[in-house]
Amino acid sequence: MAKGGKVTAQALLAKGEELVDQCQPELAIKFFQKAAAMEPNRSEIFDAIGELATEIGDPDTAAQAFGRSIELAPKSNPGKWLYFAQLVQGEESEKYTLQGIAYMKELMPAMPGIENTDESKLLRKQICDAYCSLGELYMSDLCDLDDAEAKCEFYLQEAMKYDMGLPEPTQALANLRLTQQRKDDACACLDETYKRLGQCDENTMPSLEFRTFTGKMLIEVEKFEQACDVLEGVMQEDDENPELWFLVGTCYKALEDYDSALEFLERCESMLSKLKKEMGNEFHLDVQLDEVRALIASINEIEPIEQADEDQDMD
Repeated sequence: MAKGGKVTAQALLAKGEELVDQCQPELAIKFFQKAAAMEPNRSEIFDAIGELATEIGDPDTAAQAFGRSIELAPKSNPGKWLYFAQLVQGEESEKYTLQGIAYMKELMPAMPGIENTDESKLLRKQICDAYCSLGELYMSDLCDLDDAEAKCEFYLQEAMKYDMGLPEPTQALANLRLTQQRKDDACACLDETYKRLGQCDENTMPSLEFRTFTGKMLIEVEKFEQACDVLEGVMQEDDENPELWFLVGTCYKALEDYDSALEFLERCESMLSKLKKEMGNEFHLDVQLDEVRALIASINEIEPIEQADEDQDMD
């Protein structure tokens, strides 16, 4: 508190940080905004607002905060450019990402013991991830441009120059190789991605979405055992997603482990049926539900035949 009982910006920031620690980001943002109103030239306050707003899915507040921070101090905390790039689309996203990368590269030579400090490692990871995001941009929003494949290849090769042994760059390369129908090369990248996932700790483990997509790619190249391992790892953190039960069930079917396949597919069918009952006309997964039921029926047709063959062998 300042003299006269007035609240200081520093006190507001301290309260905001306390609320962040208490997992109350919405309320924390309000305190940071009050502090920013009192000290409108401190870019780090706007960075904090932007990061929290991104976390809670408030893109308008995030864009406003990062825009102000970039205006105030473009080179400070260059990661904010990458955040801002996620809030825009297409070539505008590419422009902000490249600017963020450029500022991060400027920081690296100034660091002593560049390869060993935590800060330099974080910068390398951020640059690698940023190049990966550019590659993915040219496989999605900008895929119709004439030079999309060449740009994607270039950015992913740049990502590998900053590779920290984490799964993100090799997964991105695998995705590109699949789109190029280079299955053998995709398999090699996915083998490396799978290996790297197994070496991740709680600080480096990618998101559930990343691992689910990896599992889907492993299924696409018929690496069903690896896909099961990755997807069942995801299910340890989220077992309420019927798609995961379906994907693992299809893997076990391909591996001819029909008992396990039925266990997963029947659970998926039960979850989708419950959703349909709850949602009524708003349920839009009828095609998926029919597919699950068809798979279950096909397995039930296989099992009696196998049982009959076993009985015949015993005779």
